Amino acid sequence: MVFFRMALRNVTRNWNRTGMIIISMAVASAIMTLTLALSTGYAEGVSRVWRQMVGADIIIYPNRFVFAGSGDPGTAWEWRRLSPDLPTDAVGFHPDLAQGYLAPADAPPPVFDLQNLPPALAAMTGAGGGLQVEAAQLLPAYIVRETAQGKVRLPITLRGRNVQADIDKRSIPETAMMGGSYFRPAQDGFWVAITNGAAFAAEGIRPGDKLVVEVPTIRGYDAEGRPVTDYANPQTFYFMVYGQFGLEWGQVRLEDPAGLLERSAVAPTQTVFLDQPEVWVPAATFAKVFEAVAGGPQRYTGQLAITLDSMAEAKTVAQTLAAQLPDCAVLTVPQEVSLSGLNYRARLTSLDPFTVTITHFHYARPTLALDVKDQLAALAFVVAGFLVVANMYILVTQRRREIGVLKALGAASRDILALFLTETLGYSLAGSLLGFLTVRLITLASIFASSASLVEGALLTLQTAGAVVGLTVGISLVFGFLPAWEAARTPSASLLGDA
Repeated sequence: MVFFRMALRNVTRNWNRTGMIIISMAVASAIMTLTLALSTGYAEGVSRVWRQMVGADIIIYPNRFVFAGSGDPGTAWEWRRLSPDLPTDAVGFHPDLAQGYLAPADAPPPVFDLQNLPPALAAMTGAGGGLQVEAAQLLPAYIVRETAQGKVRLPITLRGRNVQADIDKRSIPETAMMGGSYFRPAQDGFWVAITNGAAFAAEGIRPGDKLVVEVPTIRGYDAEGRPVTDYANPQTFYFMVYGQFGLEWGQVRLEDPAGLLERSAVAPTQTVFLDQPEVWVPAATFAKVFEAVAGGPQRYTGQLAITLDSMAEAKTVAQTLAAQLPDCAVLTVPQEVSLSGLNYRARLTSLDPFTVTITHFHYARPTLALDVKDQLAALAFVVAGFLVVANMYILVTQRRREIGVLKALGAASRDILALFLTETLGYSLAGSLLGFLTVRLITLASIFASSASLVEGALLTLQTAGAVVGLTVGISLVFGFLPAWEAARTPSASLLGDA
């Protein structure tokens, strides 16, 4: 007990040394905490609007996509094309896929057969599997508008929405509605629709309007399950516009080549909304449309979707599925957003009237499921570990004379080890908790803004705290023990001579 009291006295006696060590420990702990937060809160915030658009957290495509060019994998891969009659979000994220892509020569058909899913996927989604997988409800269609110049047909994607899931997970909050309101569960199966206000702003479509939608007829399927679509004989459906959504992509700095901003009080940034030409209908309504144009229920799809209770699970689930489905592209929505390289450009062209031209573009990237966050996390943890190791080395080596004095007074090696390990435990606990709590308080906003419940947020916080504090304390004890053990075994004469 004497050496434990000495350890406590040493900690409180030299506040300069104590403060520097605790601050260094806190920095190391903060780096670890921030790294772990990148895959949860960051993914929640940055990709939230795209998750709202897609209605899922993980997307599974039947094939792996690679673009041609300098990264051509070689003769083992062949050129394929996606069917324009089978829309998927892959083309939305990667427009180049509309021209074609490279896939392994022995890749399966570019569609999923809902009656014959891959065994690995069926096992994970069946009874006891735990995952809820849904086929993407997407159809090519047209909005038909009567204008002074005659009938105009606007190409759109008709998307079925799981209304109850959207409401339960707060996927589409009222703040995302530019007019009207979101569907109610009781409207599932009714002829109501929600349009993208940003895509059809010039068309004058308003809540309460009648919406005429033409959907091409599906005459059958080819040998690989792709639909054979008859655009010459579409079927017409009538919807009541129940609302308009507007998913805010973010703020974009205005380009001002004419120098107009210098002579005005106009804000230098512009709010940009996702501009995909989509019309949403309830899932049961979509099923009615599909059965009417195809003569039966949906059997084939170019995309499967998984919605999770918390995005904290998405990366692990996607990695597990990717290992089980080597022929498929399994991507979290944050991965897709990152790989797509999507950006918006806003150019100010006139002040009177105020006119901004908004265009979007994609950085060309190979669409493989690359995830470097593991490497970045490992690097961050190594840096944090070096901080801890350096502090422990300094703590022990600068006090070799003190160890020599204690040995000369008759202190046993185990007593010296107890002294330094007690100090190390105190420093590492205080520093790691300080660093963890500081970063965690900052990132709590992303957790509460996400779809995670309070219980899920608390469990995630405890899990992260255990990892960060446990790792910091563990490294500290190991690298505090080694130099202390070496010094404790050194004769006191040598230790005093070092001083």
